[in-house]
Amino acid sequence: LIILTFSQIFSFTVAPVTVLLSGIIASDMINIKYIATLPTALTVVGSAMGSLFASYLMSIKGRKFGFIFSSLINTIAALVASYAVYNNLFIIFCFSNLVLGLGLAFTAQYRFAAAESVSKEYIPITISIILLSGLISALVGPNLATMSKNIINNHLYVGSYLVLSFLTFIPFILFIFFKNEKDKFEKKNY
Repeated sequence: LIILTFSQIFSFTVAPVTVLLSGIIASDMINIKYIATLPTALTVVGSAMGSLFASYLMSIKGRKFGFIFSSLINTIAALVASYAVYNNLFIIFCFSNLVLGLGLAFTAQYRFAAAESVSKEYIPITISIILLSGLISALVGPNLATMSKNIINNHLYVGSYLVLSFLTFIPFILFIFFKNEKDKFEKKNY
């Protein structure tokens, strides 16, 4: 539960950072202002598209594999987004936001993994803890993104996505030590 809680805090920073920054960044990238929110919309679309994929992949390979996979995907997508912001590449920025949305679909699965790791009477409180950690990420992500926006001189917000790539890599390290309790219970029953 501790690994899932801290991973949720760092993984879910993608959502508030994307909502906070992608429209602002896109409006500076293009002259057509009415499509400046396209990257944000693509994050939502990516999350919706990825939910079936996340469930399917985890049913085959397990939750640990899925969470590690999504951490790496989010890290790479955040690095690609920083490259796109640095070079003012709107299409690549949109694509990276779509992939960040795919990674968010995996993050939505944390609550199910948490519910599987405790006995029945503790499931509601466990899910509440995971959802509360999402609120913490809503504070951590935008604040760190704002503080790091000027790290790279003359390229506003590149540093924000570099910090986001670091934040989304932390769950990769944490999930190395993750053991899904559901797997233990299933092995004991056979």
